[in-house]
Amino acid sequence: MRHFIHRLVAVLQIAGGFWGMLSLGGRVLEMPTPVGLLAMLLGTAAFAVALVAGVMLIAGQARAVPISMWVQLAQIPIVASPLFSYGWHVGAVAAFGLRFGGGWSFGYAVPSMAWQWALQGPDGVFLGINFIAIMAFFLLFLTRR
Repeated sequence: MRHFIHRLVAVLQIAGGFWGMLSLGGRVLEMPTPVGLLAMLLGTAAFAVALVAGVMLIAGQARAVPISMWVQLAQIPIVASPLFSYGWHVGAVAAFGLRFGGGWSFGYAVPSMAWQWALQGPDGVFLGINFIAIMAFFLLFLTRR
């Protein structure tokens, strides 16, 4: 069962990491501002870490589980505020969020990848969580050696 769970998480990380690296890596050269360039480079690096961790999981390396757990932890929060915005998911997402003063939302996408990191955001505040990342984190936690 442990190998099945590791392979399932690895497939999401490899596919989403590869797709994210191609998507963001192609837009890095288009960024006119240093902050935008930094955001794209950070995103490309995050997708590269997810891709490498997925490959290490498939290979059965012991160090892959803690790295993949960190990758999953980084995908859990979704934050958008006037000062800061952050959201990242690799492979798939099922997210629930609350918009303060405006209700709630739920959405899912498989396959999917997204990267949002900015020093600005919408007028209101939005907080959310990615349930797929939570489940993957706990499954990795329960099946670690």
